[in-house]
Amino acid sequence: MNDLVEALRAQAASSRPRPDLEDALRRARARHQRAVGFRVLAVTIVVVLVVGTGIVLAQGGGGGGRTVVAGEPHGLPALIIGPPPGRGLDRRDPGAGQGPWTAVVRRAGGVLGSGGAVVTFPVAGLPSGRDVVVSGRPGRAGDRQVVWPIAGAYARVRGDLPEAELLAIAQRTSISAGRPVVRAPTGASVVFAGPYRAPDVHEARYGSAALGEGASLGNGLAYTGVLSAGGFEDQLYARHARGGYRVDGHPAVLSSVQGGNATLAWELSPGVVVYVGYSGSSVSDAAARALTRLAERARLIGPAAWQAANNQVVVQTNDFR
Repeated sequence: MNDLVEALRAQAASSRPRPDLEDALRRARARHQRAVGFRVLAVTIVVVLVVGTGIVLAQGGGGGGRTVVAGEPHGLPALIIGPPPGRGLDRRDPGAGQGPWTAVVRRAGGVLGSGGAVVTFPVAGLPSGRDVVVSGRPGRAGDRQVVWPIAGAYARVRGDLPEAELLAIAQRTSISAGRPVVRAPTGASVVFAGPYRAPDVHEARYGSAALGEGASLGNGLAYTGVLSAGGFEDQLYARHARGGYRVDGHPAVLSSVQGGNATLAWELSPGVVVYVGYSGSSVSDAAARALTRLAERARLIGPAAWQAANNQVVVQTNDFR
């Protein structure tokens, strides 16, 4: 810009009559500043949108983020170890959306299976336990859960929070269109809403020995899976899953949820669970370490890559075994 100004001034000095160059330059500078301003504004808007989108996608695991609602993701990925298996297993449950529904509540900093609770509606009748009152109705509490009558059926909140907090969540739960709606207490948030059962499970199967883990896992089956459902976390609380594990920096839990001897599970986002599991020798510290090694070796593939594989489709009820 400065070189252009000097050239214009030199040309004007040799011209007769002499033009009002300074006025023209002021107008040029003003146009240039407006153009720069527009470009900066445009870049700022793009950056804010990109960063904001990243924050929305990344939030959830620690509570306080937006609620993740079942059906939002554009397809479910799959977890594989090494090259894609020759044939995966696609477990489909067409009736999952018409079954019980869940809302996952987490404290700030809560993660899968820890620092939270799962509200489920409807559930079977009142279990054994101590009598409690929820919104003026008689319920039962005990074994990390509260069950109470509501909307002509029963609801349950189960988690590792103190009983007083479970009762507070129950008191703040209503039913809309057959689904639980929770006004989370202060310090907690609802991070996922979706069916109790998994509408779809993407599972890849391997031989434990073929993966080099026969000594720790036996000569049985090793498998990976991805699913989206609230029931997985509910069962983690019901079965007192073991925390304290990590996979690529993600907190992970060891449990018997999803069959076999054990699974090591973590989440991609609230309600979207990935796991590795095995059927073989009894659960031991060595087996847990082997599952951690397999989890570290595993990688995600997108929905399109999974669907392109020669998967076996099984239509079934995806209850958590």
